Amino acid sequence: MRLPDVAWLDLPTGPLAYRRGGTGRPLLLIHGWGGSSRYWMGAFVTLAGCRDVIAIDLPGFGSSPPPRGSASLADLTAITIAAADALGLETLSLAGHSLGAGVALMFAAAQPERVRRLALVSFGLPRTPNEEALFAGLHVQLSANAALWAPWLTMWSPWVAAVRPWNQLLWTTPPLPVLLTAQAVYSAAEVPFAALALGVADMATMDLRVAVEAASSAGDPAVAVAARDLTVPALVLSGREDQIFPPSTATALARVLPNGGLVLFDRCGHVPMAECPAPFYTAMGAFLTL
Repeated sequence: MRLPDVAWLDLPTGPLAYRRGGTGRPLLLIHGWGGSSRYWMGAFVTLAGCRDVIAIDLPGFGSSPPPRGSASLADLTAITIAAADALGLETLSLAGHSLGAGVALMFAAAQPERVRRLALVSFGLPRTPNEEALFAGLHVQLSANAALWAPWLTMWSPWVAAVRPWNQLLWTTPPLPVLLTAQAVYSAAEVPFAALALGVADMATMDLRVAVEAASSAGDPAVAVAARDLTVPALVLSGREDQIFPPSTATALARVLPNGGLVLFDRCGHVPMAECPAPFYTAMGAFLTL
């Protein structure tokens, strides 16, 4: 099955791109920072036979333009809920990667009666109270910087958009995709070059203001609060060699979740859907069918 074509939702915050394919109970997929719905290509191949697979492009990423408002974690969560409403999804399962996992977690915490199952990929929580306080302080600083820079980044956006095709061409020229993804994947040599180039191309297209505002969600204390109160069955899936959210943070998240489980993949970094797609989609598919 090929990757479905982009379709559009007209939301109050602006147009939102998504891809949809398959039959069965709905599964809404949310990509991470710098990604797009294309990250979930494997889901359309492996899960569309038993799931109505829907992958969105968060505003400012992939094909979606930036939102009319800000793009904090709370804003992205509200937009995702609005997308589910517009798609008529009364009940659904959720899967999110990295930033998208934070969005999925906040969605499930806000509307637990609507979410059947929750898969959190390459995501974690602070491991100690001191680390939690440190990251909370970082979140405050990042949010302040995002608010300060937002008007300037908006003003520069037409020029950034004009050179975006050239950035994509440059960033996807060998060997740059391998170099640029070195911190995200465990072994670039074991990932198809096309997958690395796709990820880098998506990163080159994200809106700068949205990128800064979304990144300011790091350390948001609301995430830990939502995780502790979550009633939805959840599974944390992470790579043992993830340098962005180390496995100890994924373990901390799984321990906090009242109905949480944990799967760790060997020889895998931050992008298990590209690094170990077969075991990743097998584990996630099995969890969703329980």
